[in-house]
Amino acid sequence: MYSLKNKVAVVTGSGRGIGRAIAVRLSSEGSLVVVNAKKRVEEMNETIKIIKENGGEAIGVLADVSTREGCEKLLKDTLKNYKAVDILVNNAGIGLFSPFLNADDKLIEKHITTDFLSTLYCSQIFAKEIREGGEILNVASVAGIVPAYGLSIYGAMKGAVITLTKYLALELAPKIRVNAIAPGFVKTKMGESMYKLLGISEKEFAERVTIMGKLLEPEEIAEFVAAILKIESLTGQVFVIDSGESLKGGLK
Repeated sequence: MYSLKNKVAVVTGSGRGIGRAIAVRLSSEGSLVVVNAKKRVEEMNETIKIIKENGGEAIGVLADVSTREGCEKLLKDTLKNYKAVDILVNNAGIGLFSPFLNADDKLIEKHITTDFLSTLYCSQIFAKEIREGGEILNVASVAGIVPAYGLSIYGAMKGAVITLTKYLALELAPKIRVNAIAPGFVKTKMGESMYKLLGISEKEFAERVTIMGKLLEPEEIAEFVAAILKIESLTGQVFVIDSGESLKGGLK
């Protein structure tokens, strides 16, 4: 089993939501965590505070990872502080609801850069420095596997992340393992925005889109990520965790 203790773990988009939960969970395993946010310094600092209050070690780096320059800054600051990097969790992303015919260029560009290019750029830049035996873990979405109404551009980009994961696993082996998770709707601001948009309660939404009748907790995703990172024989895999959402056939 791969020990996460004293491993340098970079988690993009970890100022809140799934990213924060992953950063906190990896810290509890003894990882040295690099918390990243685009510009919300107060959220980034809150994640660092939580980690340190629980006896962990973390630094924060403000960087826009939807750009190559932002990913380069994130790596530079990581190496400056910790002299190495072992794990990259590509979590940064944004999900914007829009029927396909209404999607304008601004929304399309936002999804391409934030949901796909951030993963591509950071993976390419960090892979040159990740130590032997390390891992890249991409946070995709079940929307990249099963269509959900109003999430066509988001889902297309997450589908691209899933495909990229498999190619990277092939090209970066055996030095670096590359896997992805594909969560369903999670109790985050994005998940909340979906049922509010539909004008129904969280409970009604969960019963409509899942077979378990519950949305995922960010901590469940984080627990799954920690388990995947520890298993050294896993690479090129995409793991669905969706409360049975995909069995329902997606949001219609």
